[in-house]
This record gives sequence, C-alpha cells and structure tokens, in this order.
Amino acid sequence: MKLIQLACASMGCVSLASTAMNVTILEDAKHQRRGSWTQILPYAYYTENLHWGVGVGVGAAGHIQASSSMVATATVTSNNSWMGFLYSGDYQLPFAERLFFDTTLYRTNFTHNPQYVNGNPDYSDQAAGSNDSSINNRIYSHTQGQEYRFRFRYLLPIGHGKDSPIHTFRVRKGEVREGYQAGGDSWNPLTSGRTIVQLEPYFWQQDIGEYNAYQYATKSAGLRLELEYDNRNYHQNPTRGSRQRFSITRDWGGNSRPVWSLWEFSAAKYINLPRRSWAQNQVIALGFATSDTPTWNSSSQHDGQTRYHRPAWFAGSRLGGMDRLKGYEAARFHDRSMIYYSAEYRFTPNWNPLPKVPVMNWFNVPAWYWVAFAEAGRVAEQYNLATLHSDMKYSFGLSLRIMMEGVVLRGDIASSGDDNVFRLGINHPY
Repeated sequence: MKLIQLACASMGCVSLASTAMNVTILEDAKHQRRGSWTQILPYAYYTENLHWGVGVGVGAAGHIQASSSMVATATVTSNNSWMGFLYSGDYQLPFAERLFFDTTLYRTNFTHNPQYVNGNPDYSDQAAGSNDSSINNRIYSHTQGQEYRFRFRYLLPIGHGKDSPIHTFRVRKGEVREGYQAGGDSWNPLTSGRTIVQLEPYFWQQDIGEYNAYQYATKSAGLRLELEYDNRNYHQNPTRGSRQRFSITRDWGGNSRPVWSLWEFSAAKYINLPRRSWAQNQVIALGFATSDTPTWNSSSQHDGQTRYHRPAWFAGSRLGGMDRLKGYEAARFHDRSMIYYSAEYRFTPNWNPLPKVPVMNWFNVPAWYWVAFAEAGRVAEQYNLATLHSDMKYSFGLSLRIMMEGVVLRGDIASSGDDNVFRLGINHPY
C-alpha cells in the first residue's frame, strides 16, 4: 500500500470557499467558542516523496466579520521540500451585502515530485496521463508551484437566500436541526436552496524544470465563471437535497501559454435513509462530473511553431487525487474531456467515543461518519459518450470522517488498478 499523508490538503482547504455565507452554532458544543476564535495545531508526518516533515496549522473565524474565516499552514521536510498555504474568505463586502470575497494563495517546493506528464524516455510513443497510459509513464521532478485565486460570489435574492445573505445553521450531533436548513425542501431555486454566481480570476503554475519543454504549458492565468445551485440542507454534512454547478474557464494565453477554454458540470444528490436504533443517520450520496475542452484541436502559429489551444495537465480535464478516483495519484489521468461517477454510503453511528479521547477532547467533535465508496471515470481525447463510457477506471474503498469544530476531516483508503492509497483530507468530496 502506498502511504500518502497530506499535511495540508490544499484542495480540501480550497473547497472551504464554497461553504461561505453562513454562521454555524454547535448546540451540543462541549467547548463554547463565543465570538472570534483562533486555534494553532503543530503536526509531524512522513510521506514517500516528502520524507519526514513538520509544520503548523492555524484556523480562525469571526475576527473581521461573524461569517469570516481563515485557514493557513506551513511545512518543511527532511528532503528540502516546503509548502505555504492560506485561505481567507467569507468576507461580506461593505458596499454590496450579497457580494462575498475569498482568496486562496499557496506556494510549494517539492524536490521529488511524481508527475504523470510527458518526458519519460521509456514511453516516448505514449501520451502520459491518457486513459491507456502505464503507471510507470511518469517523471520525478523538482516541482515549484504557485496558485493564486480571488473569488467574488454573488448570492441571488431567491430561495433560502431571499431574506438574508448570511444563513445561520444550528447543528446538533453533526446534523442541522429542522427549521435551520438552507435547502433540500424541494428542487426549486425560487423557494429552496441558494443560487450563487461566482467570478474567479486566477494564476496557476507548476514548474517541473527540465521537463517543461515536453508540455503544452506549465502555467495558466485566466478567469472562471460559475453558476451554482446549492440545495443541500447543510453544506458541511448534507443529509438531503442536491447541488449543481456549471463553470466556464478561459485562459486568453500569452507568450508562454496557449489560449484555451474549458467547461465543467457537476452534480450531487443526497438520499436520507430511514433511521435505525443502531444508526443516528444513513445517507446515500451520489456524485457526477463531466468536462470538455472545446478548443483542444484548434491551433495557431507562435514563433514559427504550431501551438494547440490546450491547458496544462493540472488545469484541464483530469481525474485522480483527493476527490475524484481517490485510488489514483493526483492528475493521474488528464486529456481533453472527462466523465466521473461516484456513490457513497455514509453511516453515522449513535456511539461516539471521540470526545473522551486524549487530544481529541480539546475540540468539539460531535459526530463521526463511516463511509464506503465506489467510483468510475475516464478521460478521453474527444467528448464522445460512447468512448467516455468504455474502458473506464474504477476506485473503491473505505473512509473514516470526523466532524471537528464544524469541519469534516477525513481519512480515505482507496484501491484501484494502479495501487492502494491512504490519504488524509478535509470535507466530504461532494
């Protein structure tokens, strides 16, 4: 089994951005956090590629506004790798009460980083990351990464967002109480759920040294526009409702990168099963995602060479990693288009011993979740449903998730055609 521990699950932290516009009150909190609060947590870890590492994480909320929050971490390792990450958000802009602002910033320096990209001389006749590519068609590089995202999100005055832009959740045993949910009543944006329009300028780069020349690009800078209908009853632990998102990403190109466009649609549905004496709750969670790069086969001349309008491997249609096909490495598969299916059984036992466990009892831990999941997906060089549903890749596994201070922490064990993988992350994958 390949052991992968994430000192800071950057993508998990990024997903905190979609949980804004709320204040959560834990009614059964053992430790009352009144007003603003800050927590600092040092940590140590070992990974195959980073070796031994130490770091510190900081979480804070309510310092500027009741809904505002911040997550930051920094880490260094024994093989001279390091990482810094900051998410700061949920800020309600003073000149428009329905407009919120988030930012995500991180820098990385990984001295022995696996990448499923072209450059391995043993596989010069095979596209790395394609659906049929070998697990050994990868390179190890000194990777220097940076990503900066700035999100402006406008909450439409309909559904549960009609009366107030900030929703208050009252939570007991990790579940929202009836009467305080923000969706799930019916599938109708006018009466249920929250509808959000998001505009996100960004810059993203992965410098892989000597292997840069083999790639379409190693950086992307552009704009992402998203329409989201969040009809979940509670964003951190949904037990009913659904969520749909459609986004368009555009990079207008530059001297060192091509022009390209990408669209993506994702959806999730939550089915609450009947309660039992041995179960606080049981939920079936279904997930779906698909994307395409319509500019893939377009091209232009640049310095006498043909440049295809395709994104870097990390910015386009991709599968593998924390949330999609968890049994594979991050961006293990990438191509023009993608399709993905997932099903999870989330079981909340009545028995919860965690508040009595040393160290854990420093925090509010109202619930834990036992999860079984199965996934299927595929990338392809064309958006063709018959192709995308043939020779699909599969992943399945188990997950233990803990709600701590209103945030879900998770550990996944996933198996796939490549390997068995263990990861630590943040939030349900959808």
